[in-house]
Amino acid sequence: MLTKRQLSVLVTMVAHPDDDEGELVYERGIGYLGDERIAPRTVFALLRAGAISLDSTSTVGGVERYRINSTGRHYLAHEGMKTIGQSND
Repeated sequence: MLTKRQLSVLVTMVAHPDDDEGELVYERGIGYLGDERIAPRTVFALLRAGAISLDSTSTVGGVERYRINSTGRHYLAHEGMKTIGQSND
């Protein structure tokens, strides 16, 4: 099960499939989704869950680019929207 934070990253990625906002960039221990900074533990959790896939890799500087995949979309369709909509009580 993914956390609210992990699911919110997937929501942003699926909302912007064709631009930089939908691409999670990871370089030298720092992740970015557009202008938003993403914690490494969030990136690694999404990778472990199989929710994102490597899109392309730059050999210069070790930049890794990830996109949401069908597993990530499955998480959103089956558990994500319910979890995100829950209150923090």
